[in-house]
Amino acid sequence: MSRKILKFRLAKPTDLNALWEIIRPIIRKGGTYVFSLDSSEKEMMAFWMGKDKSTFVAEMDGKIVGTFYLKPNQPGLGNHVCNAGFMVDEKESGKSIGRQMGLFALAEAKKEGFLAMQFNFVVSTNQAAVKLWQSLGFDIIGEIPEAYRHPEKELVGAYVMYRRL
Repeated sequence: MSRKILKFRLAKPTDLNALWEIIRPIIRKGGTYVFSLDSSEKEMMAFWMGKDKSTFVAEMDGKIVGTFYLKPNQPGLGNHVCNAGFMVDEKESGKSIGRQMGLFALAEAKKEGFLAMQFNFVVSTNQAAVKLWQSLGFDIIGEIPEAYRHPEKELVGAYVMYRRL
């Protein structure tokens, strides 16, 4: 079985509907992001496509199957550390799209001049994400106990994960 090629590009305003189709079910389900389960399309698109970010899409066979953003984790004297957020179309799960997006994002962040990447809030029960980021060289450098109100598991911790570029 041949592996499908992902193409990456910056997101455009014409991508908003496709992005919302990826983001909406992930937000509604909960368990991965801190956004309210009933966040509106307007709120989410304003956040995901914010001027403080470089937002990308991953396309396979001309269809958007994932999205991520890169942004400085902090302003000013902390802007050399990148922060990012990733979402993969749930219908495309298990096809290495998250891994390929992560590898591309790491290379892009380095190209943009960032020296490291940090995730401030990886829900500890989101083991798929934790394992992926650890396999890409991220370390858990801290845990915030009871930081996330999981819709099924009550209060769970969140990890801070870090990797030098």
